[in-house]
Amino acid sequence: MGRLLLGISGGIAAYKALELVRLATQEGHAVRVVQTPTSQRFVGAASFSALTGAPVLVDEFERDPARGAFPDQVPPDHEPLNHLELVRNADVFLVAPCSANTLAKLAHGLADSLLTSAALAATCPVVVAPAMNDRMWAHPATRTNVALLRARGTTVLDPGAGRLASQGEWGAGRLPEPADLL
Repeated sequence: MGRLLLGISGGIAAYKALELVRLATQEGHAVRVVQTPTSQRFVGAASFSALTGAPVLVDEFERDPARGAFPDQVPPDHEPLNHLELVRNADVFLVAPCSANTLAKLAHGLADSLLTSAALAATCPVVVAPAMNDRMWAHPATRTNVALLRARGTTVLDPGAGRLASQGEWGAGRLPEPADLL
């Protein structure tokens, strides 16, 4: 069984990541979750922690709930986990859902969150599962960002087509079903 680092960015599709974590752990995979701060507006960290048995990571500079201390208060023999450690121990880094904003940050090497910093430092395969409105997915800027990521070796999955969360619209942009992501 593998070690899955799951990055969750902000968007309504974040709720599907709960099922993804449940399925992955049921199959025996070790799952570690890193969320963007915006994703926590859709699904809270406590839900993912309950499914993985591990604290959810959001920002290197926030209090680490697993240790009950700020990083500068952690004893020297117990260093806080950072973006380098996250990817060093992962077999694959899956960003699902990946919002248009996070997709753009990944394409351009921006490292302004724990998730994007980890992706930039990853030596394991990085797989991105975009989820956004169909017009955002079709926008030339998004298409360019996808092409950049693919050219650099990132696997970018095509989103599914069907009913979108945004006011009942239909089109391409859905996060694939969790079982299909494993």
